[in-house]
Amino acid sequence: MPIGYNINLANLKLNSVKINPAANVMLAPNVIQTRLLQHKAVLESFGIQQVSALGKITISGNIVPKAGLLKPGANIVGGLTTFQAAYRVKASALPNAPELELWGGSANFLNATPFTRTPDAASSIFINDAYWAASEIELKDNTTVILKYPQKHLFIITEKLIVGKNVTFTWERQTLSSPQVLSKPATPPQVPTPNSLGGVTGTDGTNGVRGNRGGDGSDAPEIEVWMLSLQGSPIFEARGQDGGQGGKGQDGGNGGQGSKGIRAQLDAFGFCKAGSGAGGNGGRGGAAGTGGDGGNGGHGGKITLYAPQAIINQYTAGFFISVDGGTSGAGGIPGTPGAGGPGGQVGDSVTANFGSVCGSNGRTAGAPGAQGAAGAQGAYGRTGDKYSNAISMNAIEEDDFRRALLEPVIMNTSPSSVYINDVVTLEGLRFTRTDTVLIDDIAVKPSYFGDTRLQFTVPSVSGGPHAVYVKQTDGTLSNKGTVVVQPRLQYVQQNNAVVTRLTPGTTVVLNGSGFAPGATVSVNQQDMPGVRYISPTQLEYLFIRPAKINPNPSGEAVKVKVSIAGGLASNEIDLVLDTYNILVLGDSIQWGQGLADNEKIHSLVGAAVAVRQGNIGIYKEVIAHSGAYIGFNDQHVEAPKPGEVPTHYPTIFQQCDLFGGHKPSVDLILIDGGINDINLEDLLNPFNPIDVPALSQQFCHDHLKEMLLKIARDYPNAKTIVTGYYAPLSRESDLEGIKAILVALGILIGGTVAGPILGGVAGGVSMELFGNNELNLVLDRCAELAKFSRIHLEEAVDEVNATLPAKRFFFADPGFIPANSMFAPDPLLFGLHADLSPQDANIAPSRAVSCVVSGCTGMELEICKRASIGHPNTNGARAYAKAIIPLL
Repeated sequence: MPIGYNINLANLKLNSVKINPAANVMLAPNVIQTRLLQHKAVLESFGIQQVSALGKITISGNIVPKAGLLKPGANIVGGLTTFQAAYRVKASALPNAPELELWGGSANFLNATPFTRTPDAASSIFINDAYWAASEIELKDNTTVILKYPQKHLFIITEKLIVGKNVTFTWERQTLSSPQVLSKPATPPQVPTPNSLGGVTGTDGTNGVRGNRGGDGSDAPEIEVWMLSLQGSPIFEARGQDGGQGGKGQDGGNGGQGSKGIRAQLDAFGFCKAGSGAGGNGGRGGAAGTGGDGGNGGHGGKITLYAPQAIINQYTAGFFISVDGGTSGAGGIPGTPGAGGPGGQVGDSVTANFGSVCGSNGRTAGAPGAQGAAGAQGAYGRTGDKYSNAISMNAIEEDDFRRALLEPVIMNTSPSSVYINDVVTLEGLRFTRTDTVLIDDIAVKPSYFGDTRLQFTVPSVSGGPHAVYVKQTDGTLSNKGTVVVQPRLQYVQQNNAVVTRLTPGTTVVLNGSGFAPGATVSVNQQDMPGVRYISPTQLEYLFIRPAKINPNPSGEAVKVKVSIAGGLASNEIDLVLDTYNILVLGDSIQWGQGLADNEKIHSLVGAAVAVRQGNIGIYKEVIAHSGAYIGFNDQHVEAPKPGEVPTHYPTIFQQCDLFGGHKPSVDLILIDGGINDINLEDLLNPFNPIDVPALSQQFCHDHLKEMLLKIARDYPNAKTIVTGYYAPLSRESDLEGIKAILVALGILIGGTVAGPILGGVAGGVSMELFGNNELNLVLDRCAELAKFSRIHLEEAVDEVNATLPAKRFFFADPGFIPANSMFAPDPLLFGLHADLSPQDANIAPSRAVSCVVSGCTGMELEICKRASIGHPNTNGARAYAKAIIPLL
């Protein structure tokens, strides 16, 4: 049944709709019978047994139905009201091509008797619906019936319907409010002055957010007419409301100003130690917000007619109707991009000795930031849907319409929203002691309290709406009632045990009632994956840590909820998630010398644990630092320094005691130690006699074993992984690179390697004295370090495990080969550039500032600046993590 119409400003042109009786798909007889029983139940609630005895209603003019029942009476016309955005027949329209025009004005309410009880929602009958019931209803010429919010249904039940000319059924559209436009975001404050010579880029402006979505058009009403005869033909206008335009996107925020450069610094003697720093570039402007999407068109309405076949056959010539969905709303316009932030100023200069200026040395103010990206227009909304059976004509028998009401009738279900094992009361007519209550297909024996009241207990069924019928012994069924079974959570199981604390990454079973296929489980409002419906009382799912959570290393509190179709949600229950606590002790390798935090060994290991254990919360405390001694029986104490600055204190023994958390809660300890006790500078100095195997035995075995025994006592539940060392230089290392390292460490002086940078440092040996013998000695010592430290660390681990009831200590060998040493073909260690600058370009500037602030001077300062020498680079850290992860 195609329906044609055109929207021209406020006018709506209708085409004739032709009904082919042979092609008209009618509802099944049992469906029609059920619907008739539902209406009879409503009429009976008003005391009406027979429609034929009610009398006539005559209606004219502009009228608005009221909720409840309109029946014949002395004064059916009530007070005045106003309406807007409805349609009526245009006066100039041709009879065979009616055109509707948009209009508003005043109308009279029709007086109606309100519902005395809430109708059953399962019957699609609601307390705001309007009923007209009479033996005869006449609609005079030019009558317009306007359904006004919140009415969405009009039911007309009559034996005879008389319709005059230009009679229109229409509805009032609500005004769609314009979407709110957000104000431009605030500009970020200028970033602080850094401790390094490089400027810090200003904070990017806040991106504008998408504009608010346009309002959705309202759904058109539904009109249902039951009649035995019809004169005339009404016009039905039940087209969905058009969607509103999307809101304007938010403007992007302006970028923040770049940092002002650091002020120049003088040394203790009044000479220029560090010039003024560069200003930072301005932050990028925020992107313009995309316009909001247009609103969806409202759903088209529905016109359903029930009449004898002879009446339906009269309409082969057609009638006029509109039941399509509303048109889609246009997308909103985008916001304006934010401007880039201004660049920061260069740092202040200071006056040094003899009036010289300690200035910027060519460093400049920052450049302005770039403008933010442009936004896009919002998308159109969706055209409103149209019912597949928007126009339905159904044949009825006159006897069915007039027959006496012999079937049992459910008039009220209380409560209608229930949980499993709740008691439900059915109120109605013609119940008997032998009746059975059906919940879908499940039979339940009710308690009988007279012919108007039954009670039953809700059985264990899935959550959601369920049909309720009263069935008599001869098979007669009542009209349909409905109960909605709500989901309820009771307790949680993990590994077949009832728990209140869970480990992420494991399968969990929820126990309760009212669960249903397609249920979702949310933790802190985040849906969980792999939900499997087991029964109305059990759900299974994979528990992962939600993104939104309040941090707590002792255990993270979460709330779990179950939702099923229809917007039904369970109660929430409180649970606690296990966390994973990592403690990092040791020297510069465990600290991650020269690496950004996300590149460090402990960060890579933590990320791997999170992936393995359902995004478990990782809590990490790093006490390791550059230069740390093991410190067995060392009672000396010094204040800690920044982790990048080499210092022997706190020792690793002292680090063990510095942890301020709950020691039994530590899950993993990453530790190394011994290289600083052996002393890398002595190792690489061929002019200092040392016994590498003996030193390795003393520190990597004897002292470290004492350290591990202390950890075993202090941290009773921690798995501890001891990481090994490697050869910093090998016979695959480039000779010039080896010389550069020895110059940088102050072991050699002269030659062409250092030039004016480090030449002449006191204590160094002339380059001319460094020959093949000295070179071989250095390389042999490096090989011995790798070999004997591995042996002694493993022995220490094994001997400590032998004292414990279960193995808790493990050794992780990074597996470096000669090609991985500094200046070798495949280096996994930081070295030096040709100008003796360190290779960790991202960390070196801030470390240099920390070295100065920590009081380093002379050769100590130069070594501190290059402290990344010989430490794992990003690939080296990955190799360490690769050795550790299988041991977790």
